[in-house]
Amino acid sequence: MKIITIWMETNSGDNPLQQFATKRWFWLSLFGFSLFSIISLIGARLLGDPDTLWHIAAGKWILANQAVPRADPFSFSFHGAKWVPHEWLAEVSLGASHAWLGWAGPVVVTALAASVTLTVLLRFLLRYIEPLHACMGTVLTSLTLVQHLLARPHTLAWPLMVIWAAHLVLAREQGKRPSLWLLVVMLAWANLHGSFMLGIGLAGALAAEAVLTEGHPWQSAKVWAPFLALTVLAGLLTPNGLDGLLFPFHVSGMSYSLSIISEWQPPDFRSFQPIELWLAFVLFGALYFGFRLPATRIVMCFGMVHLALTSVRYAELPGLLAPLLLMPSVGPQLRAAIRPEIKPKVPPWSLLIITTACIVLITASIVVLARGVSHDQSPVQPRAAIRAAMAAGISGPVFNSYNFGGYLIFSGIAPMIDGRADLYGDDFVRRYMAAYSGDATVLESLFREYKIRWALLEPTSPALKVISGLPGWRKVHEDDDAVAYVLKQ
Repeated sequence: MKIITIWMETNSGDNPLQQFATKRWFWLSLFGFSLFSIISLIGARLLGDPDTLWHIAAGKWILANQAVPRADPFSFSFHGAKWVPHEWLAEVSLGASHAWLGWAGPVVVTALAASVTLTVLLRFLLRYIEPLHACMGTVLTSLTLVQHLLARPHTLAWPLMVIWAAHLVLAREQGKRPSLWLLVVMLAWANLHGSFMLGIGLAGALAAEAVLTEGHPWQSAKVWAPFLALTVLAGLLTPNGLDGLLFPFHVSGMSYSLSIISEWQPPDFRSFQPIELWLAFVLFGALYFGFRLPATRIVMCFGMVHLALTSVRYAELPGLLAPLLLMPSVGPQLRAAIRPEIKPKVPPWSLLIITTACIVLITASIVVLARGVSHDQSPVQPRAAIRAAMAAGISGPVFNSYNFGGYLIFSGIAPMIDGRADLYGDDFVRRYMAAYSGDATVLESLFREYKIRWALLEPTSPALKVISGLPGWRKVHEDDDAVAYVLKQ
């Protein structure tokens, strides 16, 4: 906050706004509220993923039944199969917010999580580098979040990820055991999203770093080992128990499902990828300023970059965690490398303009949220096609597109498949995709086995050609988003 301090020294007065301008919390608050407002104003963009719909439905089921399901209550193909949602706490948050505020509810929850995440990161960076550089770093991080900024459980876990990593790094810097209150963070994280395993792994990596580099390995091990044991115990305190710890390994073993789900695909560098820009800035800074970094932190960052290049699902990890890991070393070197001789002066009216602009932005977001967020025309919500099928008097099992499963669950209709690939498993997903891709033998086999009475698919599905040629099937609806076929009674 040196710029504001300089301005204050040259513009004396008793203006309360000028007094606030010297407070770091004032600028962090403006940043956080402004960011919340910007994200809220693009609310419909946060709701575009079909999985958001079944997460909301699962949260409402938990609230209505006052229990976490132990078996699948939604699909007909796997109804009653073992399914314990590992993201139940996030789903309750999304479900409750939707019940209270409509579509504005999940938008508020998501915008709040993202703004808190970046504000906490900015606060950490300000410990080591100048405000301008800290803001640039935070903006660069925000770019890595854009593709995955959705009203889904992983976003709600971001603040805990940053808080966890930041305080582990601070503990290492101070040569102390991490505070035990972090165990509460791990407990909440473990019930919000499966990425908590990354937090356990990060704690283990920093513990190993302490043992290897502090010069008294036995003492370091005695300091960190109890914390690591309690961290694992906190991770076990979920409805899934040990299965929660094993869940990431179960998913990583589903090679076929991961190969067809877009968010598990590697980034396609034939089009712009935010991680590419992030890597370019980091490499330029490292090469231009010649930063020297601890080998252990370089290895940790390489691991996160590897994950980000393996799957777009992990694109945010380098942006969120690398600054936390590297800044204790990079910060002092950056301060030494950049020493401006001329201190910039801020015009006396600029503070008022900045504050006013933030207030206007916040007010605009409140008005927009109060009026409600529209989410009725989403391509993952085939409302018209479902109405047409219902008007045709159809009922019973449906052969649906993967992307329509979330909306079917949200609407109280049991789908054949939805975004819970971990429930269905590789074998079923492979068989379903063969039918969806137009394999007539597999399609007819599924129809007989599950007594399919109607179909709800995207217009581009190859299965439509097969269904149109089956005896007794007729088309009842077609638009740009969905086609519905029913079996004549």
